[in-house]
Amino acid sequence: MKVLILGVNGFIGNALANELIKKKGVIIYGLDVNSDNINKLLLHKNFIFKKGYVEKNDKWVENYIKKSDVIIPLIAIATPKVYVTDPLKVFELDFESNLKIIKWCSKYNKFILFPSTSEVYGMSKDDKFNEYKTNLIVGPVNKSRWIYSISKQLLDRVIIAYGEQRKLKYTLFRPFNWIGPKLDTLKRAQLGNGRVLTIMISNLIKNKNITLVNNGVQKRSFTYIDDGIEALLTIINNRNKLNKKIFNIGNPKNNISIEKLSKILLQEYKIHSKAKYTGKIISRSEKDFYGNSYQDITQRIPDISEAKKYLKWKPKTNLKKSIELTLKSFL
Repeated sequence: MKVLILGVNGFIGNALANELIKKKGVIIYGLDVNSDNINKLLLHKNFIFKKGYVEKNDKWVENYIKKSDVIIPLIAIATPKVYVTDPLKVFELDFESNLKIIKWCSKYNKFILFPSTSEVYGMSKDDKFNEYKTNLIVGPVNKSRWIYSISKQLLDRVIIAYGEQRKLKYTLFRPFNWIGPKLDTLKRAQLGNGRVLTIMISNLIKNKNITLVNNGVQKRSFTYIDDGIEALLTIINNRNKLNKKIFNIGNPKNNISIEKLSKILLQEYKIHSKAKYTGKIISRSEKDFYGNSYQDITQRIPDISEAKKYLKWKPKTNLKKSIELTLKSFL
C-alpha cells in the first residue's frame, strides 16, 4: 500500500506516518515545509519526503497522487487567531489547495481520507453533534472567524458530490480537539498562533499569565492523539467497506470547560515541573482578545455512535492522562 500524506510533519501527519511505517509493505510519500518531527522517518527506506509548500508543488503532488493508493491531505491552518487576522490565507490554503487535490483524486480514481473538522457544526445547540443529522450553524459573514469552518464544510460537500456524480472514493473524519505530543511548537504558541492547550503550556513554562477568553466557560471534548490515530488506521485498512462514510473522532467523556482545563493543567505542572509557576489565570473578552471578527462556540460534543458501529472504535485515554502526556512531552 502506498500512502501520500500532505502535511506529514504536522501533529496528525507525523503521528500517523510513524504508525503506518511499521506496517509491512507500506510506502509513505510525504510533503511538508518542515521536517523536525519526522527525523527518524527520514532514515526509513519506505519513506519518501519532499520539502516544500503544497501550493507551489502542483506537479509533484499530482504525480504522487497518481502513484498512491490512499491520499491524506492534512495541510491546513487550524488556529483561531489566523481565522480573524488572515482569513484569505486560510481560504487559499484550506480551500483552494485542497480543492485541487480532491479533483486529482477523482481524476485518477484514488481514495481520499479527508480531514473535515468539528468546527463545521458551528453553533449548533444539539446536545451531541451527529454526522448526518446535526444542522451546521455559523455566524454572519462579517465574522471572518467562520471562514475555516465554511471552507471545510464546502469541501465536505464537494467531496460528497464527486462521490455521487464521479464515483470518488472517500471517507471524511472530524477530529474533536485532538491533543498530545507535537501538538504545536512552543515558538508558535508563544506567538499566539497555537491551539489553546499549547498556548497555556507555553505560558506556564515562560511563567506568564494564562488568559481565558470569556472566563473560559466554553467547553471542548479533548481527544488523545493515539486514540485518534487508531481510528484512522482502522479506516485506512478497511477503506473499501467505509467508502462514503463520515466519522466524528472524539471523546465525549473528556468534555470540560477551558477554565477547568487550565486548572487541571496547572495541577499537573506543579507535579511534573521543577520550576515554580507564579503567574495567574486571568480573563479577557473575546472582542478584546480576538477582535470584532470572532465568535466563540459554547460546546462541542461528538456523537461517536458511527465510529463505534463501523470502526468498532472508542477512545481509551481519559482527560487527566491526555493532559499529563501532552504536558510532559513539552517539558
